[in-house]
Amino acid sequence: MHLFYAPEISVDSLDYVLTEEESKHCIRVLRMKQGDEITLLNGRGLASVAVIIEDHPKRCKLEITSFIQHERSEKELHIAIAPTKNMDRMEWFLEKATEIGLSKLTFLKCDHNERGQMKLDRLEKIAISAMKQSKRYFLPELVEFIPFADFVKNHPNGYIGHCYESQKKPLTELTNRQVFLIGPEGDFSEVEVKLALEQGYQAVSLSDFRLRTETAALMAVMKLSLI
Repeated sequence: MHLFYAPEISVDSLDYVLTEEESKHCIRVLRMKQGDEITLLNGRGLASVAVIIEDHPKRCKLEITSFIQHERSEKELHIAIAPTKNMDRMEWFLEKATEIGLSKLTFLKCDHNERGQMKLDRLEKIAISAMKQSKRYFLPELVEFIPFADFVKNHPNGYIGHCYESQKKPLTELTNRQVFLIGPEGDFSEVEVKLALEQGYQAVSLSDFRLRTETAALMAVMKLSLI
């Protein structure tokens, strides 16, 4: 059954009108018509079966017939990352991480950042598409820039990946699901690493080789998803 994003639905909803974009996809692209059934997802675990009662390509109207409330079966999977200069790489990471089970993505303002602005609307669309494609019920929360120092003070005791020579725990040995910090393309500053360690963060070796920011982040997601 085809999946559509409907953030406003609740267990009390009786009907729903798809957005113009979703209506166009439903009626013109998929060529669905009155009487066909689809599934609606609100991105917070609620899924509902709905029947098309008005197959308008700009405002497809639905009658909701049943609900299923899904609960998260695991702890939060949270990545905090300094975004790359090339947004295509962040979009690629978000798509793949959503498919794997990312819960939350926070963008950090670090000393070596190469990007100072984000377009969360564009990223949210990519996350919605990945959620539907992978048949997941939860949409990752996206949090725009938070200064690094503020973040580690408010979210102590996690993991940090950096390129400086130091004692590090191998990625394969992680046993707890905690927030993972991924630095910018120029790495975290030494001051930032020191501050994170003071806040209970543990340095982690992601690889014996130098990884791109989005590759390091995806490796962290894949490992944490298995914990």
